[in-house]
Amino acid sequence: MNKKSVINNRKVEHIKIVLEKETEPNQSPFAKYSLNYKALPEISLSEVDTSTRFLGFNLAFPFLLSSMTGGPSEGETININLAKACEKAGCALALGSMRLVLKDKSAISTFDVKKYCPSIPLFANLGLVQLNYGCGADEINFLLDTINADGIFLHVNPIQEAIQPEGDTNFNGLITKLSNLLRKVNKPVLIKEVGTGIDHTTASALKEIGIKWIDVSGLGGTSWSRIEAYRRQDDLGYAFDDVGVPTDIALKQAAKIKGLNLIAGGGIRNGLDIAKSLVMGAKLSTSATPFLRPAMIDSKSCYEKLSLWKRQLQIAMFSTGSKNIKELKRTKLSITAQS
Repeated sequence: MNKKSVINNRKVEHIKIVLEKETEPNQSPFAKYSLNYKALPEISLSEVDTSTRFLGFNLAFPFLLSSMTGGPSEGETININLAKACEKAGCALALGSMRLVLKDKSAISTFDVKKYCPSIPLFANLGLVQLNYGCGADEINFLLDTINADGIFLHVNPIQEAIQPEGDTNFNGLITKLSNLLRKVNKPVLIKEVGTGIDHTTASALKEIGIKWIDVSGLGGTSWSRIEAYRRQDDLGYAFDDVGVPTDIALKQAAKIKGLNLIAGGGIRNGLDIAKSLVMGAKLSTSATPFLRPAMIDSKSCYEKLSLWKRQLQIAMFSTGSKNIKELKRTKLSITAQS
């Protein structure tokens, strides 16, 4: 089987596993926290403004619908529905890994959705490890230009690659290569993990070379080590369910790094989680798995869930007496239970 077919088949398997298997083995990182409730918030719910700015774009609420897929036929349907929903809801959208496009140009159509979401930021996506497998600035600029993306997420996923049967595991020298790359890429480069978290040391190193935005994507949401474990013929991967940094810890640690902007991924499952993550230091929150099934139905189903999460965020802010995101971030969290 050629590399193109391997990647395509893997994407189909990933969708099937997320829909049919248990892929969230860890406790929610937000369940043990509570917003400080005010019985008299002294504001009207109608006054609560959830809007924010992100990379020059106005968003209706601080949310980025995170990377899912692209390549197989299902990927095109999913991405079109996500793009239409995000445009209507006023939130950002990141696409799944575009590595397949570098092997098969015909796959571009499954990622080419900017025409459906012209007023919100759209992000391409590629594994950072691919810098050790022949990808460089030319390839990344090609991906950005070919779908008119507003930036690119380079994802880091050493545990996933190590468990993946056909994984790419040469992570040597990537900080230096990324540093050299940044000067040659035409659009913003953001870094994200995929569900095992970004530790303080790595976050600091990324900030030092010029990375301004990271999605910490910690333990507590969808586990890609678990997904890859299901794809194996042995039990190698199941031992790694709890390896990584929980999202709340990753946020609190990285929030101490001056000048680094944080996105909270990993266990965001409603608008209340968004509010909690913002108090922890995030400027944006992100999630993917809860939107996969709606995205396979239609854009309306995706939009309805996005609208629900935005309304939940608004009510969460109202409950703390916060008229806007800036005021919310000045509030505190209480620990309600030990994990």
